[in-house]
Amino acid sequence: MEARIITDRKQWNQFVRDTPTGHLCQTYEWAEHGEDPAARAQALRVGVLDGDRLVGAVLLLRSKLAGVPGALYYAPRGPVVPAADGPVLPLLMQTAARLARKGGGFALRVEPNMPDDEPQWRAAFERLGFHTSPHVIYLRNTWILDVRPTEKQLLDDMKQTWRYNIGKTGRSGVTIRQGTTEADLAIFYTLQAETAQREHFYLYPQSVFRDMLDHYAPEAAARDATAILTLLIAEYEGKPLAATTVATFGKWAWSMHTGITSDAQARKLRPNYLLQWEAIRWAKAQGCDFFDFRNIPEVLAEGQPMYGVYEFKKGFGGFFHRVMPTMELVLNPLVYYPYTWALDLRDTLRARRHPAASTPSSDEAAPTAETAAPA
Repeated sequence: MEARIITDRKQWNQFVRDTPTGHLCQTYEWAEHGEDPAARAQALRVGVLDGDRLVGAVLLLRSKLAGVPGALYYAPRGPVVPAADGPVLPLLMQTAARLARKGGGFALRVEPNMPDDEPQWRAAFERLGFHTSPHVIYLRNTWILDVRPTEKQLLDDMKQTWRYNIGKTGRSGVTIRQGTTEADLAIFYTLQAETAQREHFYLYPQSVFRDMLDHYAPEAAARDATAILTLLIAEYEGKPLAATTVATFGKWAWSMHTGITSDAQARKLRPNYLLQWEAIRWAKAQGCDFFDFRNIPEVLAEGQPMYGVYEFKKGFGGFFHRVMPTMELVLNPLVYYPYTWALDLRDTLRARRHPAASTPSSDEAAPTAETAAPA
């Protein structure tokens, strides 16, 4: 076996798609829709080959932080390997560490897509020198719906209020359509901007969402075996009320970014219920088995940040899922430890200023950061 940089998109995506620990965020294209062209060019796609067969992969994004010498290399929901034991994971991560250090990296951060209830994974990373980190980018908890049952069964398994809202919203004249034009992207982005202002989250430039729709277009998926991303828009009498993007990759679908109007009267139509249901139906029609609603709070208790988001997602039915914690490997201690001390101080000050909003820290925004909020 050998480990090296992989440049074959289709080979990479097919492996990530077909491996149980694979994830949308480890597709070849995930590094290509960031804001910084230099960071996109400096991403690392490291794979382990057994002959001509890919048996391990990790996509590492390079993040250059203001005032910090060197860079942080980060694997969103990676690496992708079939098993915790054996030679693949050590060879993959040792090679990734060497290449990251060569690129000026002071640390490797991984947030693997491995279940938390399988302790062999954490043990394998710890044997390689990784330690658990409190500085997270993606939250560990998520809400997942098995979409293999019939639509009738899915509706029956929802909370009654959710089922009622879906039906009532449709009967009121709200319609859902697929967005395909630049004007539709502009509609989505306007709704995103309204939601970002209301919910106080970082808003990416519109070009990032354009890149995602281009990179995950059906034509690209057919050519490169990558994901498909669609845009759905909820309208009433021609007026946009809400919009969302949904991605499918293999047997999995992910609810991505959602924007909802700030018009209080329009929000009374509850378009987000019907919009989410149509996203589930679309994913099911693509042949998916599971629909990942993505981030829910670390602490599942009323009054905690994002608890309303959790309640909204839970109402559609499904189950709780938790992946292993964020882990880091120190590559340059002289940079890493001052960096983490500065993060700890920042988080402490934030918690004192806004105690009700305290959540696990994230020192850099992620393209899939939680943006959906119930009306």
